[in-house]
This record gives sequence, C-alpha cells and structure tokens, in this order.
Amino acid sequence: MEGKELLQKYIVVEGHRDVYEQLYRTSVGEKAPIRDAIAPRLIRDGINVCVYAISGDSYSHSQNTGRYLETALDQIDQFLEEAPRSEGMIQMIKTRGDLPDKVEPGAVKFLLHFEGCMPLRGSIHNLRNFYRLGLRSLQPVWNFRNELGDGVWENRTGGGLTNFGVEVIKEANRLGMVVDLSHMNRQGFFQSLEVASAPLLVSHANACGMLENPRNLADDQIKAIAQQGGLVGILALPERVAKKDAALEDLLKHMDYMISLVGVDHLALGMDFVKYDGPRTLKDRHHPLHKPELVKGFEEIEDLPNLIDGLQKHGYKEQEIALILGGNYLRVLKTILPEQSVI
Repeated sequence: MEGKELLQKYIVVEGHRDVYEQLYRTSVGEKAPIRDAIAPRLIRDGINVCVYAISGDSYSHSQNTGRYLETALDQIDQFLEEAPRSEGMIQMIKTRGDLPDKVEPGAVKFLLHFEGCMPLRGSIHNLRNFYRLGLRSLQPVWNFRNELGDGVWENRTGGGLTNFGVEVIKEANRLGMVVDLSHMNRQGFFQSLEVASAPLLVSHANACGMLENPRNLADDQIKAIAQQGGLVGILALPERVAKKDAALEDLLKHMDYMISLVGVDHLALGMDFVKYDGPRTLKDRHHPLHKPELVKGFEEIEDLPNLIDGLQKHGYKEQEIALILGGNYLRVLKTILPEQSVI
C-alpha cells in the first residue's frame, strides 16, 4: 500500500509543532491563521492529532518581548477564539475521551503544549490555571535554564531539576498532563524519571548513536524512556540528523537504530518542522533573514508519504508503520490524560 493510502487509513499524530507560524501570520495581519491556514494544511496532509507548542521558553515564543506569561495567555486566547469559529475543524484534546479512535476527515485535534515553563513564572498556581485553559502537555525546560532546571545548552553547570521542577512534574502527573523531557540536560532527565509517577516521553529527539548532538539521546536515555512506558519522537531538523546534507535516508537510519534498541512500540513522529515558521529572532540563535535548512525529502508534513515509503523499503510492516504514525502516541496519551478534567 502506498504512503498516501496509509495516511488515509491510520491516525497520524504530529508530536511537536510550534506556534511560530501562528505568530508570524498574525504579525502580518491575518485574523485567523490557525483556522484559515495551519489547520487546513494539517488536515490536507494527513495529520489527525497535533501536539501544539502554544508557548514556551524561546524568545520567539514571547513574541520577542520577554513577557512569557502574558504572551502565553494571548496565544491561548487566540486559539480558543478561533476553534469555535472553525465549524468543528479545530478540536481540543483535554481528556482521554477526546482522543480519536479512527480517522475523522475534515478535523484536526490539538493537544496544547508548553515548550519550556517560563510562562509559569515559578508559580504552581499558574500551572493549574493553564490546565484550566486547556494545557495538557509541557516540557519543564527548553535549551536554557529556567525555574525548573537546566536545558541542554547549560551542561557546563551540571545542574538538574530544581525543587520547583520536581513540584511541577508531580502536579502535572496528578492532573493528567504529559511531561516531555525534550531539551532537558542529562542530570535533569534522569531526575525527572525518578520523581515521575506516569510515563514520560521525549517528543522530538534523535539518537546519539547515529549522530552525537546535545539535542539527541544516548542509548541509556532511550532505554529509560521505554522502560517507563514512554516514547521518543523523531526530530526532522537537519543538524540533529546528519553532519551535513541531511536527507530522509539519514533520518530513517535514526529510526532503525532506536527501534533496534527498544522496539517499534516506543517510536513516534515528533518532527518539529520549521519550513513555514517565518522569521525568528537572533536571540534564539536563528538568523531571521535566512531560510532554515531542511531535511531533503522530508521538509514538512506534505512529505509524510516519502517517510512511509522509506519505512516500507526498510522492511517495516503496515501495522508497525501504523504504530509509528500515531498508534504509539495514542496508547501513551491514554495512560496519561485524565478521564475527565480534574479541576
């Protein structure tokens, strides 16, 4: 069966998409960019569930203001305003019952996520209030240090989780929120596994065994996530895939490597595409005038058929591909999300 046919047959979960395109389109005057541009493209290209980083720790997440709490509220408000006006196209995942059990044509379900917890401003009360607004997933840190711990660009310090970081993970577990260890440094990574009472995941990372990189995972980290019932989502950024001229085949080798370590049940699609993000800020180490480099053959979700065809060429069966596309993510989300909203 060809890749396009499998996309229509099985649920596809995109494990990480940033808010940057929303911010960019809003900045140039578009009134409803999620409804009019982002969601229709996700649906057209086969995405059924999107883990959507509505805010986080990068300077770009704060609309280049450094006002993380305020801009997080602005961005969530825009999402909550657009969704009811989308005639059912944009839906929100808050509980296990909101997860799809089959492909639903014409709709995409969003799981709201923080890529770093700067918007919490060190307050557990803010965590609960964002939960009330619909937030169901969070990364304690991004690349830098915040009130919860250290990201991968802070390895020199040897720091890990703070007391507040421990408190947030425990409260997130109680509420039924996903805790995502992407971008976390090694010390904080293993400390998080020790304090968590629910499976943890790494939504977008590749294997150090294929390419040594601060954002990729060592073998023991991949195994530790699998042992707790979590998963790792592949990362489609070229500098995390190969030393130069990254192509889809290089990414497939990362997938082969991780599956050989822990089995197909613990691999998913994270992706973190940047093709449509628009200009970013230099503060995030992105040149705003240069187009980002992309993985050849896997630049955005319209290239998912290429990935599926590649998986078939690498010997994966239809049911294994279905697990990678979304089955594994749905299984893990069903173990974490609440039966009903807790507060």
